[in-house]
Amino acid sequence: MQFTVDEELYRLFPGLKIGVLVLKIDNTKYGEDRLEPVLADVLAHFPCERPQDHLNIKVWREAFGKLGVSGSKYPSSVEALVRRVLKGGPFPRINPVVDLYNAVSLKHLVPMGGHALSAVTGDISLGFAAGTESFAPMDSMEKETVVKGEVVYKDATEVLTRRWVWRQCEKDKVSVSSHSVFVPIDVMPGLPEGLTEAAMKDMEEWLGANGNGRVVHRDILTIERPATSF
Repeated sequence: MQFTVDEELYRLFPGLKIGVLVLKIDNTKYGEDRLEPVLADVLAHFPCERPQDHLNIKVWREAFGKLGVSGSKYPSSVEALVRRVLKGGPFPRINPVVDLYNAVSLKHLVPMGGHALSAVTGDISLGFAAGTESFAPMDSMEKETVVKGEVVYKDATEVLTRRWVWRQCEKDKVSVSSHSVFVPIDVMPGLPEGLTEAAMKDMEEWLGANGNGRVVHRDILTIERPATSF
């Protein structure tokens, strides 16, 4: 299987980095709670009054604006997570591996997703929709037609994530029965050097320490290296 990033995205965002992790997992048991300490830290120490004022979130608002997408109407996944934390109250627990990558996403304030590879058809790409692709939102089987030119993650048959890092589809969501998972980590230009690697390192270490699996492929895609095979 191959994962490719459209070169046009690198023309628009030359310093873009996409961390790539492929995991072999046992998603049936919880180890140490990695999410709760991160939630407490964000709630106690988030440095900005508004989530969109934090650099790590602001870069996505700006990128969406460059693409003609409203960042307030369609917030990046990391902005949505931060808003959920700052709102207070119970934070959703999904399953061990999803909770782990949510914890890493919130710790480093970068969008992360998880795609069960058993449900993916053909190769995966990040690029611009042709306008003919379908999308079924998570927890819904109602199909949508994706807008032409929208930045999406997709496989050979349909869109996996709409508006780059906004909303994931139903078919490849990570469940307790998932065994092989593709995790992209999207890092915009202008953020600290080493952020991508730090998020990948935490995900790998926490996954292993909690007994939930191991990383079988890792890579970082850049303008010089827009594709990886696994």
